[in-house]
Amino acid sequence: MSGFDLEDGTIHVGQMTALSGPVAPTAGEQVVGQQAYWDYVNEQGGIAGKYPVEVITADNQYNPQLAVQEYQKIKDQVVMLSGILGDASVEALLPILEQDGAVAVPSTQSARFADYANLAPTFQSYQTNVWNTLSYLAAEGEIDESSIVCGMVQADQSGQARLDAIEFGAEKLGFTVGQPAEFAPVDAAFTGQVQALKNQNCDVVVFGGAANNTPNVVAAATQLDFNPTWIAEFFAMSDSFRESPIAGYLEENFIITGMAGDLDDTSIPGLEQLTELIAPTPVTMQHVYGFMQGLAASKILEKAVELGDLSGPGLQEAIAQIDEVEFMGLNGPVTWGPVGERVLPDTTSIFAYDAAAQYGLRNLVVGYVAPEGQGPGF
Repeated sequence: MSGFDLEDGTIHVGQMTALSGPVAPTAGEQVVGQQAYWDYVNEQGGIAGKYPVEVITADNQYNPQLAVQEYQKIKDQVVMLSGILGDASVEALLPILEQDGAVAVPSTQSARFADYANLAPTFQSYQTNVWNTLSYLAAEGEIDESSIVCGMVQADQSGQARLDAIEFGAEKLGFTVGQPAEFAPVDAAFTGQVQALKNQNCDVVVFGGAANNTPNVVAAATQLDFNPTWIAEFFAMSDSFRESPIAGYLEENFIITGMAGDLDDTSIPGLEQLTELIAPTPVTMQHVYGFMQGLAASKILEKAVELGDLSGPGLQEAIAQIDEVEFMGLNGPVTWGPVGERVLPDTTSIFAYDAAAQYGLRNLVVGYVAPEGQGPGF
């Protein structure tokens, strides 16, 4: 069987991520976090206590075309993909994975990937993170009916998901929705987009970029004296920002979404375990993300071993038979089971930026769920 060594009982899984390219520094932390979980599994003897796991990591450079090429190189060496970084890479690989009957854990927060039998979504959606944060800001008196909320997003499905959450928030909270500004993942100049947002007097901007975009966005906002509340996800942050010129602007203007709580809070079981496994390296939110991917993939493998079938169809059946997966206190649970019955986590941990805090994230609330309820498809 591809990816399973009968002689030594080793299960091989593949991880598709950016070992090089613009997001490599933070993607590398995901690799460390996922490996930490497999180390944890292997210390206990492996899957089902007897099958150790080894990871084969492929470099997609955050490029969907390269993701397809790299998948072809490793697909016969692994039983499944324990991570595919980037919405565009998942989109590019999806028809090939379906043709091959292969299973993957998408390293994204796209709600649409919950509807495929061979994908095992793990995280809350982009929509949930945006909506929960808007609800939180309204509860804190920082958004009201006079507010203008805008989006600065990629011109793709992930960007549209964030815009959908803004529209839902407007229906629930009564604020005005501004015209969105769009950009490409590799853009380095943002003056035009930021000027357009400033011209609309946006009070809040939902930002859909990654860590490679953030310094240039902050530079444009600083130059134009534009100081809204920015809502960003943790992957727009980097540990290097804590000692950079942009730290002050981030502290004054950014709210960040993620999982868990303060990253040095070892009262959270998952953080306690992760901290021990990667010591003395300080835990980052990217480590948490990778750790959770490893946990999700391990649950699939455990069920597949129980069913006696590590083939692609066997792994799909395993996902269909798994109900709720919990994440050691790092996040709300995900419900798998058959397509059509899956439920993504509805929680969002919300952080202020604080250069003195671990990874620059100071927790404001753990596992916030908007009391107004979640939107359809979130």
